[in-house]
Amino acid sequence: MDKRKVIEQVVKKLKKEIEIGKKASKEAFDTATDDEAYSDGKYDTRSLEASYLAGGQAQIVKELGDALQGFNLLKAQQFIQPPSKQVGLGSLLEIQSKSGSSWYIIGPGGGGIEVEVDGCLVTILTLYSPFGEAVASKQTGEIIELPNVKAEILKIV
Repeated sequence: MDKRKVIEQVVKKLKKEIEIGKKASKEAFDTATDDEAYSDGKYDTRSLEASYLAGGQAQIVKELGDALQGFNLLKAQQFIQPPSKQVGLGSLLEIQSKSGSSWYIIGPGGGGIEVEVDGCLVTILTLYSPFGEAVASKQTGEIIELPNVKAEILKIV
């Protein structure tokens, strides 16, 4: 699998997710500040709920923006640094478990987002997740054990 293609698809997906998040945040903000959103009584919390939603959406957009910036740096780093034999930030890996073979890219953010490259699904995995911590610094052929999963690293790109 070509890591450059994967990173390009991840960057496209993150940009799309950011646009969707910005629109959702703006809609929630507009709802929170609309003249008709003011409460009709002490139990009417529409405006307050919309403001919480706008704040949450803005935070998601910020985190996706940080992930996008990180993946853009990874794109540039490919030309400077040769691939490592250990799993780390930027690694593209194939993992075999009982349920089959899966591809993951270790990213700076955007954990759980999936992209399709050459007919294969690739999932972003962050080092902050339990699975990400379990694969960090592992090498090809090593076994990963989590409470409900036992898997082997087949390939690191």
